[in-house]
Amino acid sequence: MADRKTNVADFIGECNAGIMIEKLALALSDAALAQITHGIGSKKAKVSLEFTFQKMGDNDQVIVSHKLSTSNPTKRGKKFEEDITDTAFFVGKGGKLTINAPEEDDSGQFNLTHENVDKETGEVQQHSNVRRLAN
Repeated sequence: MADRKTNVADFIGECNAGIMIEKLALALSDAALAQITHGIGSKKAKVSLEFTFQKMGDNDQVIVSHKLSTSNPTKRGKKFEEDITDTAFFVGKGGKLTINAPEEDDSGQFNLTHENVDKETGEVQQHSNVRRLAN
C-alpha cells in the first residue's frame, strides 16, 4: 500500500522545477511578517496552495496546475498575489505521481530473447520452467 502513495515532499519539490517550494517558503515568511506587523483586529494573513489536474494526451501523464495565492494585511488594507504554473507528472501504479516515468515491474514475465525463438520458423520454444495445463 505504501508503494502507491505520492511522496508529497518530492511532489512539491518538483513543481515548477523546484521553484514552487522556494515561492511557498517566501509566501509563508511574508504572511507571518505581515501578520506580526499589520495584523490588528480581524486582519489575517492567508496562504493557499491549490492543485488542478488535467489528463495529458493518451498516456499516463497529467498536467498539474499549481496556484499559490497570498493575502497579507498592510497598513491600509491588504495585498493579494496569485502565481499559477504547470508541471507534467507521470501517474504510476495506484495513482502515484512522479516526475520521471515509473519503472515497470517485469518480474515473473516471460521475456523473449533470440535464444528461445526458432530461427527457421520464428516459433517460441518452450522452456523447462514453463508448464502447460492438460486439456
